[in-house]
Amino acid sequence: MKPEQKKYLMIGGVVAVLLVVGFWLFTRNNNIKNQAEDLTPTEELLPTVDSSVKVSLKGTSGNKEVTLEVSNMPEGTESVDYELSYQTASQGLQGVIGTVISEGKSNFKKQLTLGTCSSGTCVYHQVVGKINLTLKFTGDYGAKIFEKEFGL
Repeated sequence: MKPEQKKYLMIGGVVAVLLVVGFWLFTRNNNIKNQAEDLTPTEELLPTVDSSVKVSLKGTSGNKEVTLEVSNMPEGTESVDYELSYQTASQGLQGVIGTVISEGKSNFKKQLTLGTCSSGTCVYHQVVGKINLTLKFTGDYGAKIFEKEFGL
């Protein structure tokens, strides 16, 4: 083989390797993009409840407790998860969570303590600012959400 032919063969080999590596990188990049597009967010977006659902949150016992009242719940509601969160003067962010089983009723009233109770002794939180309330209604229609801030 002549030196000139070896030179062309060497250049052709380098070009072929570059084409193979370039093609591999291109297809790998497309696979990564496709995998990223297939990912779904972990947070579920829920529809809000109808405006006919009425919710009130009122302070009682010197704002050591609140009364949560819900009426006109969506038909077919089986349970309602509630979450209250609020800032306190000395403990930072605190909250109350729970579930109410609707038992076929369209409303409920629940007394909630803003603090912790154990063995008959309660330590109440001094709430600073507003209380954030989130309700998740679950039933044969799926799930719907209600969110609002309340002042005491």
